Amino acid sequence: MAGDADTAKGVDAAAQRPVVRTACAGGKPRVGIVGLGRAGSALGTALSDAGYPVVAVHARSVTALERARVRFPAAWVGTPAAVAEASDVAILTVSDDMIRDVAGDIASAGALRAGQVVVHASGRHGTDVLHPVLASGAFRAAVHPIMTLSGAADDAGRLAGAGFGVTADPGAQPVVNALVTAVGGRVVSVPEQARTAYHAAVVLGANYLATLVTATLELLETLGVGQPADAVAPLLEQSLRNALERGPAALTGPVRRGDTETVRAHLGALAALDQSAASAYAALAALTVDQLERAGLAGVELAAGIRDVLGTAGG
Repeated sequence: MAGDADTAKGVDAAAQRPVVRTACAGGKPRVGIVGLGRAGSALGTALSDAGYPVVAVHARSVTALERARVRFPAAWVGTPAAVAEASDVAILTVSDDMIRDVAGDIASAGALRAGQVVVHASGRHGTDVLHPVLASGAFRAAVHPIMTLSGAADDAGRLAGAGFGVTADPGAQPVVNALVTAVGGRVVSVPEQARTAYHAAVVLGANYLATLVTATLELLETLGVGQPADAVAPLLEQSLRNALERGPAALTGPVRRGDTETVRAHLGALAALDQSAASAYAALAALTVDQLERAGLAGVELAAGIRDVLGTAGG
């Protein structure tokens, strides 16, 4: 983490100057938000509810501007540079590919000052993407909410209890720790060099979990199973709890038992319905064998038998 001695060695000298605290009369830093999509709206609302003044926002769509008027009635709308200049903590909740450009535009406009904190909420990027702000003496932080956000009004409440993947310059660390704590979150330190892999791991477990559940429901519906969500919900919920609590020991099913003919039959049945689902089944079965072996839960014969079936099926 950027606050650790080993990581701090590679941080630019400007990122290690003492924090210059500038705050509103109430003592909390003034917050400006550039980008009012799902993440920006949720973070801004949660911070406002926690007593942080959201003083300025930037949004491009009519929908986002209307949302800003409702959620942040005291904030004024301005350009990204104007929002940054008015705030002590500038939060850039724009798309991943726009972060560097927006940070560069703000910095080149002279909108930043020493001790200010510039934050983005991307999972993939660390602090490097905010490099342009260092010339102004500002500090950088990546603060990624590890939570699915739907754009609903209750998104802000979902942040309570959520982890936040944080990578920050030493000067920004106390500020962002306080922000995360204020919304009821938990700081999860992520090293700069691990950001992309960290995000990939989260996507694998969250986004693709939803993909798998959707595939399951579609297959069952195709087969004429009524109310498939109700049918599998208890199983899926318990499986997730078991995996979170027990790790590899929670793995069950035909691969764990070494039922090679069942796996072969499954692959054939799925291929007849949806080849993409069959390919996903084969890839996950192979991953399951690997996990069982690493945990010492699969013998050589069992693993070889499953891999032989997967190889024969083209998995």
